[in-house]
Amino acid sequence: MERRYIEKLDLPVYTETLDNGLEIYLCPMPFNEITAQMTVRFGGSVLEFENEGKIVKVPAGVAHFLEHKMFEKPGLSPLQIYENNGASANAFTSYDMTAYYFEGPTHFLDNLQTLLDCVHKPYFTKENIQKEKGIISQEKKASMDEIPEIIFEKAAADIFKNSYYKNSVLGSLDDINNMTKEEIEVCYKTFYHPSNMFLTITGGIDVDETIKFIKDYYKNFNISKKEKPVTIGKEEPEEVVKANDVIYKDTPNKEILISYKIKNPNFFKDEKLNDIYIGLFADMNFSEITDFPDITFNDNNILSDVSSYYYKAGDYYIINAEVTVKEDENKIIDLIDKQIKSKEFSERNFNLIKKVLLNYLVISSERVVGVKGRIVNDIFKYGKIDYNPHETYQNLDFETFKKFANKLNLENRNITIVKSK
Repeated sequence: MERRYIEKLDLPVYTETLDNGLEIYLCPMPFNEITAQMTVRFGGSVLEFENEGKIVKVPAGVAHFLEHKMFEKPGLSPLQIYENNGASANAFTSYDMTAYYFEGPTHFLDNLQTLLDCVHKPYFTKENIQKEKGIISQEKKASMDEIPEIIFEKAAADIFKNSYYKNSVLGSLDDINNMTKEEIEVCYKTFYHPSNMFLTITGGIDVDETIKFIKDYYKNFNISKKEKPVTIGKEEPEEVVKANDVIYKDTPNKEILISYKIKNPNFFKDEKLNDIYIGLFADMNFSEITDFPDITFNDNNILSDVSSYYYKAGDYYIINAEVTVKEDENKIIDLIDKQIKSKEFSERNFNLIKKVLLNYLVISSERVVGVKGRIVNDIFKYGKIDYNPHETYQNLDFETFKKFANKLNLENRNITIVKSK
């Protein structure tokens, strides 16, 4: 087992890869609280892959459906065991991953076994899969009444032509209702292998006891290491499918989502730096530190601040800007477009945002969940832990940022509006 320290934060991280391919990351911290997460490299954007020499294509929503099924066991459910042990637990499926986690101060090894049982002891029957279709269909129908969900999904469908990021992580109602036991099983067999997972644990743990427990657990399974699954993506053009769209709902105001589809400029060889600088670009345009909120503050038509965030979809960054207005949407759309395309930045604001990032680095390191999240993010996105994140942020440079920003093509965008007829 290798031990290294995250510099400036004095956090030790112990790493080991088991013979079955499972990567383990342990970070003991001087707190009673403990959190653990099993991350599976399988999410809603993976719909085609190789299996036993053949190309398999599955419906949208299968990763999320599988997440639900992993909590169903004969007898007592994993969630009930966690609750009995005073722990909170949940799972989530994103476009790129599925994660199962718990947090609690006591019964750590019992909870850890429950987590491992949850992902390694599937229980699929035609009956329980049919039952789950009803549950997930209700979840989907509920999301179809939520404006943030509606507008995001419509925008994604308008942004992407070929990429599976155009689909909802939940899938459509047809996808859900037509899901088969065979599709669930082939996805589980392909992706829920230790070689395609990693386990992250942070908090008040005994490292030697924890690693021994994990190794002893896997002695009960005859699992050999194997190559990671081969997934198949689709080549995606830079242009959006549709530049403008309107959704009619019974709403008193107008909800606006502007999505900029930006080809990753690969300005840096280090992919993490590309991600950090695109985040800086969004913050430098619309965060509270900038002048933009002052521009919109006295406009009575604008009912909310412009909130901005980005997500990554294969070779593309999507920067989303959201705002709510009473009536006229054109003025704020023009303002947002002018702001983001002007590429006029203040070095003072850049340094302020840089300080915020450095401060958040320290604050998040004082919470077991924050440290777990940082490790998971690094491993999942970049395949390695940044052991000197303070230096990474400290070296962010304003002139470099301006050069990066000038490489961004902001001409491909979609505007989606939710409003009343």
